[in-house]
Amino acid sequence: MSQLGQGMTFGVFMLNSVPPWKSPAEELKDELEQIKVADELGFHSVWVAEHNARRYGIVSSAQVYLAAAAAQTKKIKLGTAVVRLPLHHPLKLAEDLALIDVISDGRLYIGVGKGYDPLEFAAYNVDFNERDEMYKESLDLLKNALENQFVTHRGKYYNVNNVETFPKPVQKPMPPIFVMISRSDSSVINAAKQGHSIILGQFSDWDDCKRKIELYRETAISAGYSKEYVEEAIARSGKLFNLYCAEDTRQAQDEYEKGVMWYMGVRDNRSMFGFSRETQPYEYYLNHRSVIVGSPEKVTKDLQEFREHTGLNHVICWFNCGGQPQQQTLKSMKLFAEQVMPHFEVKEYI
Repeated sequence: MSQLGQGMTFGVFMLNSVPPWKSPAEELKDELEQIKVADELGFHSVWVAEHNARRYGIVSSAQVYLAAAAAQTKKIKLGTAVVRLPLHHPLKLAEDLALIDVISDGRLYIGVGKGYDPLEFAAYNVDFNERDEMYKESLDLLKNALENQFVTHRGKYYNVNNVETFPKPVQKPMPPIFVMISRSDSSVINAAKQGHSIILGQFSDWDDCKRKIELYRETAISAGYSKEYVEEAIARSGKLFNLYCAEDTRQAQDEYEKGVMWYMGVRDNRSMFGFSRETQPYEYYLNHRSVIVGSPEKVTKDLQEFREHTGLNHVICWFNCGGQPQQQTLKSMKLFAEQVMPHFEVKEYI
């Protein structure tokens, strides 16, 4: 089988949505099974979202869920997508994340974000309007606690005086940090200045993805990072796609529809992710540039075009959008691994 791309990595995204036809317990167990299968099929990474007070995402602690995933997997990277820093005490978070890194023998990826949903903040009585400042201070303290045995910090929100933290992560100096980008160029610039990789959300325009990667590269090099370091950070960076694969394109479109339309119907912040604010007909989503649904041949072609256009080599696949039937999701993952991934030279784990 010919190889169309070089050095690509493929991840799997987990949101844990609970549509009317599934129970919370069923969905939580289903997605843990999907993580186990993804590991066996050779996917590079899994990314677990964190939400509360919302049926479209019921895992309120990505680190708890990833600890369970670590125990049943061997090789796949385990990513938070994202841990909402203002909603956790950063010292406790650092201890939990380091524990996952130890349990998994150094397979943790740390995806961080501010949080974007006022309802989720209100549920925990956290001031949504202060999330920017809280995020910055929390990230500083988180990195301090992961890198150093003893932690001292004086800030607006947190004060820590010479506290010894356990355990320390296996990866040194710490597991890679990823900043999740919805739209903002400023988030790209800040991540580049700090040397963190980025994960791009569901943008409608591949040109914008390409431009953001160039912005990241230029900013990071200007900040003093070596070209080798910057290219490694970009190699880890990627983009999220709604992706589904079946034997032929019509079958794939038919099978994926129910879950996608339920999810888009309950989501009231679609515009942040590149979709129309109002719910659209299914054809709108099928034609969206962040949605790849079809036969193995179509999916392969679309991914190759994306890679050539943007230069990105890391794709995160959202097979289970909206709580798809379990056997249907597993079948799609298997078909993708067997008939799409072999067309691309799969990159070594980084």
